[in-house]
Amino acid sequence: MPGQPRTTPLPLTPAQIRVLGKIAEGKTTGETAHELIVTSGTVSAQLAAISRKLGVSGRAALVHAAYLTKQLPRPQLETFDGEFSEAEVQIWRLIASGASARQVADTCRFPHETAGERIALLRRHVNAINDPHLATLGWRYGVIDESLVDMASGTITAAPPRG
Repeated sequence: MPGQPRTTPLPLTPAQIRVLGKIAEGKTTGETAHELIVTSGTVSAQLAAISRKLGVSGRAALVHAAYLTKQLPRPQLETFDGEFSEAEVQIWRLIASGASARQVADTCRFPHETAGERIALLRRHVNAINDPHLATLGWRYGVIDESLVDMASGTITAAPPRG
């Protein structure tokens, strides 16, 4: 049935949560490795394992899926000093779902060659360091929430049942 979760992601380990927490802050692989006192290879291996466990690919999608499944503490909601256009919200949600720049362009119906520029403009608008940080800020500003369960990877991430 469309819209219904197909899989329930596996739980992340504490080490994986630490790695993904740094990525959610906008840290690079090298910065994450340095701050956690591990190698870049370890960070990359952890991210690959997280991807398998959550059933999504792409760092922004990993961050979103971890917030969605409440495995990564969600950022506190804040009000953004400004407004977002419908196009910005659509781009934002697509990036968090793991969509590529080409998929963003196709969905939003603008030329492929402008997709990267439009994504960069959105990042600048909200002071996002990179796409994973953009996903975090989407949760912070309430643009992204539990309603975004259709992931670009084709996997639908299951939100935990409400109790």
